[in-house]
Amino acid sequence: MRKKSHELQWLEIAGKRKQLDEEEQRALLRLQRGFLGEQQMDKLVESFLLGKVTIIDDITLQYQSVIVQIDKILIVGNIVYIIDMKFYQGNYILQNNSWQRGGKKLPTNILDQLRRAVRVLENIFKEHQMDVQVRGVLVFLNPDSNIEIKDNISERVLTFNEIPSWLLELNKQALEERYPHLQSVLLQYQIEAFRTKRQLTLDEEKHLQKGICCPRCHQFKTRQNKHKVICSCGHEEVKAIAYARTITEYGVLFHDRELRLKGLKNFFGKDLQEAYLKYILHKYFIAIQSTTKKRFGHENKGLIFDYWFEDDMEYFKRLEHRKTWK
Repeated sequence: MRKKSHELQWLEIAGKRKQLDEEEQRALLRLQRGFLGEQQMDKLVESFLLGKVTIIDDITLQYQSVIVQIDKILIVGNIVYIIDMKFYQGNYILQNNSWQRGGKKLPTNILDQLRRAVRVLENIFKEHQMDVQVRGVLVFLNPDSNIEIKDNISERVLTFNEIPSWLLELNKQALEERYPHLQSVLLQYQIEAFRTKRQLTLDEEKHLQKGICCPRCHQFKTRQNKHKVICSCGHEEVKAIAYARTITEYGVLFHDRELRLKGLKNFFGKDLQEAYLKYILHKYFIAIQSTTKKRFGHENKGLIFDYWFEDDMEYFKRLEHRKTWK
């Protein structure tokens, strides 16, 4: 499952509990559009790419001291395609190793990130004595982008409308597999994805909207009974899920901290049922001893609910029947 970047998770949760400033609003919109574009690419790959193909989405690798984040990897036979996705809008020209937009040179080369990733994978395969071709593909996912390449480059550059035909081309390639363990080799170098450096100011933290945020209307007009949380919009959520989800939202916003009862009590606000919060922390979150005085906090993965409990979603789905309990 493709996941939202940590920065996007942070901005979306922050935007429900405070007024984002102009820079944060622009970043949120850019990341949301980019994520939707990546999901579109995923659907195109699923629709047009047939046969025995290995797909790796959104992976961060470290080789020696070099770290690269890769949007998508396609392993077709003994060829590895590294795909870097952009959701840029406008007219872009690559000439004399410099990108231009609207007649102005861009400060960086859009291909640099892709080329670094290609070098990393080539070095990994060389170290493992694997004769594998690594090819870079730069994909512009915004239909309102036009690309003109005047340089001779080794990478493939595709506009949105060119993606289906390129995927169909891949279907014609020979699928001989000399290295069936190729994916497992790459995963040896996988590390945790980057976390955002964004943090709330003390004033922002003080004035955050408190309480359980409705996942449907994103308002905080909720009430609780024994088994569920009910929003004024009519949405009902199993109480255990609502509490666990809100704890993970706190974890994303305060990703540099352990989960502490004091901070969570303030985050939940005046309608908190403290005994139930302690129960949920004990049941679903990992306790850690952080001081010699045996004061326990809980591990903070810094992820939204669906990602934090990715391996437990079937369990939480089975709790849905609690909404009918009296």
